[in-house]
Amino acid sequence: MAAATDVLFRANDAIVGGVTSGVNLGVKGVTSGVNVGVKGVAIGAKLGVKGVKGGVKGVKGGVKAIQSAGGFVKKNSKYSKFAWSSRITAPVIKLDLEISCHNLPKKDLLSQADAFCVLWKAPDRYAPTEEKGVPNQLPGRVEEEIGRTEIARATVNPTFKHTFRLEYIFHQEQTYVVRLYDEDLKYATDLKEHDYLGGCIFTLGQLMGAKGCSVAKKLLRENALMVVTGNETMETCEVLEFRLSAQDLVKERSLYEQRVVDRCNPYFRVEKLNKDDQSWEVIWKSEAVKRNTSPTWKEARLPLQMICNGDLHNPVKLTIWDYDKDYRLIDYIGFVESTVSELLDKANEKTKVRDEAKGKIEEIESKRIPVFTVSKEKKRLFGFRGTKLKSVGILKILKAQKSTIPSMLKYMSGGCSLDLMIGIDCTIANEERGSDKSLHYTTSQWLNDYQAGIQKLGSIVENFARGRNSSMWGMGARINGKAHDLHMFDDKLITGKDLLQSYDRNIGNNENFKQGQAMRLKPLIEEATYLTIRNCRSRQCYTILTVFTAGNIIDLQDTIGLLCRAAEDAPISLVIIGVGNRDFSDIEKLCRTDFKATLRDARGIPIARDIISFVSFKQYGGNAAEVILQALKVIPEQLVTYFTTNGIKPLPPVPAPDYSVLIDNLSKASKSIKSKGSKGSKGSKRSHSPKATGENEGLGPNNGRQR
Repeated sequence: MAAATDVLFRANDAIVGGVTSGVNLGVKGVTSGVNVGVKGVAIGAKLGVKGVKGGVKGVKGGVKAIQSAGGFVKKNSKYSKFAWSSRITAPVIKLDLEISCHNLPKKDLLSQADAFCVLWKAPDRYAPTEEKGVPNQLPGRVEEEIGRTEIARATVNPTFKHTFRLEYIFHQEQTYVVRLYDEDLKYATDLKEHDYLGGCIFTLGQLMGAKGCSVAKKLLRENALMVVTGNETMETCEVLEFRLSAQDLVKERSLYEQRVVDRCNPYFRVEKLNKDDQSWEVIWKSEAVKRNTSPTWKEARLPLQMICNGDLHNPVKLTIWDYDKDYRLIDYIGFVESTVSELLDKANEKTKVRDEAKGKIEEIESKRIPVFTVSKEKKRLFGFRGTKLKSVGILKILKAQKSTIPSMLKYMSGGCSLDLMIGIDCTIANEERGSDKSLHYTTSQWLNDYQAGIQKLGSIVENFARGRNSSMWGMGARINGKAHDLHMFDDKLITGKDLLQSYDRNIGNNENFKQGQAMRLKPLIEEATYLTIRNCRSRQCYTILTVFTAGNIIDLQDTIGLLCRAAEDAPISLVIIGVGNRDFSDIEKLCRTDFKATLRDARGIPIARDIISFVSFKQYGGNAAEVILQALKVIPEQLVTYFTTNGIKPLPPVPAPDYSVLIDNLSKASKSIKSKGSKGSKGSKRSHSPKATGENEGLGPNNGRQR
């Protein structure tokens, strides 16, 4: 028994000792684990801090790299210290489309046609036509209906009162289809229930480039005619000229940034309200004034369509910001919300003064400068909900007036001609000519980049060509074994088809043509400047010099002086289009328009106006339509800037043709055709058979040749 008790005590001691040692080991393990965890957290925190600092340094280094490579972060960035360029042309030209018809056929026995028109928008190069070039009776799936006119009851020559408001963009084709119907079933919206009288297909470029901005199309009946006219609205030409200043701007200090108020670099943005989502969109920004709490900014001009969509009572917000050169968080100072109408009224406010000598009250211009309070939203203290407005300064309206500046269409409707000069890179930068890798490689199945760009460019500009004034030039080519820095392939061209045929004839299928070593731009600019100045003395014209290049231009720096002189003296714009996948960084630097890199001549005088633009097929994945769209985007602004700067006004509009003469000629022609047909029917019975003449079959090669 004693032995057993002794064993139990020993076992108990062992258990207690094991538990104690286990607890001690557990405490030591927890302690060491906590120490290791604390050390790990400390190391992680230090590494995190170092990572954040490294990230900040990386961001600053990236910004500096961008600055050193491009000279600026982004010219049109909302956070740049440079002002966005002022402009005097609206992004789109609003026009009213009017439709009238003549000599409509009589579909019903007892009454004349009850006609109405329907307008559709179609994709570019859309051609839903059947015989005689008239659209099909019903629209296709890709057509989008714009609207319908009223019904003109029982009339042969209807002029529809309802007009269609459209937006014309110069660098786009914008195809539209108009169909004319005779109401057969009243109140029926399905067009199948009405008789089809005909229609027409046109682009807005063709319409606005025609005489009197009017085109006439024949309908299904021989002497029936549809006339479509485009009238530009005045709101397109209205521009707001303004200049602002501020006084005693207050910038709240941040806990992380203890900068003094005197080092504030304020600039302001102009923002308009999008009614769809009630968001504010930045449309323009001013330059930043260094270290000034009472800045005065430079004068600017913006089209009213861009600011308020032509409605002077739409809200406009002016927000003031503090520019940070290190591109950290841009500080918001305050805002002023108003309308263009209020700005104009306060800036041109008149004061009533009583003239004692005349004994009456007269209105004179007020000499007081209108001011607005700059406010900033601030959260309420002590847990109160909502915000309150706090005054942070004063905004002064030094100038605000509305002026009218002619649009590009005003000059075009007066007979101004758009002349096109195309220069083609003919050097070995295009690869071996006979290889399928060559940029000049041609085939009957598809167009290369040169061909696609030339065709698209010509199809847009040809609408405003007044005569055969376009030309095609080769740069760096070898013709008959002789090297030419500049060689004229063809002149007196007009349409995109003419330009494409000139390229095929002189480069694609010319055995005497070989590629040279290098391309020089200077001879072409000299020739274009000389020809443009000579032509503008006898007629109103503007030249678009377009250069297609593979990137091997060796005299870019030598052309700067020529470009500065051309910008001042000649009505010309230079568009450089990069073809292929080469590096175009040198050309991009030449075409850059930021303030740090403005082109200057040998005397240090900056270029008078922007005339250079660059775009490449590489930027848009080889999409020729998008490339030409971007290339021609700046032409309206550059054209209007040249003419207004030199005091050149649009010529009187060219009147529309007298369509009554055309209608009479069509009527006489239809009568003569009917009389000849009746004489022929008496002599031959076979002419009555549709199968014998092929009239109604629409099959066979002979029928195709007749059409």
